Amino acid sequence: MKNNFLLFLFVIGFGQILFAQEKSNDNRKNVITFSVLSATLSPPRWTFGYIYKINERYWVGSEIGYGSYKSIPVSHKPKYKINDDYQLFEIRPEFFVNVNYGGKVKHLISSEIYYIHHTDRLEDGQFYPNNNSNSRLYAFDEADYKRIKYGLNINYNVFIQLHKGLVLIPKFGLGIKHRNVKYSNITDLQGDDGFIFDNFMGGLENHYKKEGSATDFNLNLNFKIAYQF
Repeated sequence: MKNNFLLFLFVIGFGQILFAQEKSNDNRKNVITFSVLSATLSPPRWTFGYIYKINERYWVGSEIGYGSYKSIPVSHKPKYKINDDYQLFEIRPEFFVNVNYGGKVKHLISSEIYYIHHTDRLEDGQFYPNNNSNSRLYAFDEADYKRIKYGLNINYNVFIQLHKGLVLIPKFGLGIKHRNVKYSNITDLQGDDGFIFDNFMGGLENHYKKEGSATDFNLNLNFKIAYQF
């Protein structure tokens, strides 16, 4: 009797899987995403998301990302220069509008708000103090680092449907960001001969070194692997 019941459950479950696989892409309302770039670019984190298709035109979703020293592969740690106390959390709710229907490639415009909380205990680093008026870098042996960033992006998303629910999603967006960087508990602070760059391209890395608050334009690039069911 027990074996027959288990066989019944197996048949029902297997039938549900087959039914899900046979659904057309237009009938798949759920999407699970994984951000490839978030896991490979600095600062690294594992970012997963969920998207629900309300109807053919409107979709809604959110992403949550988390990174820590223990969650990053050993081979990546020297590359990203993260330390034992590294932690990052982010959340990104997003609303999509599908601008074309049918076909294996869908084009969606979306708006997202995001929040990032990033902390670490840095060693042998440099930073640009908030009260510094001569653009001079200062070096330190150790310091507590905290970065808060939030803002709004308008994104262009391409859903490239491959086979049986597998989807590739490149994304490009522009928006506005506000960041606040703070260094505290600094040991052995001393002036450095270098200077910080304020130019857009030259200063991308230095945004993490520049203490204080700032509001600026934000460039948003991403590439995701997803499964639609």
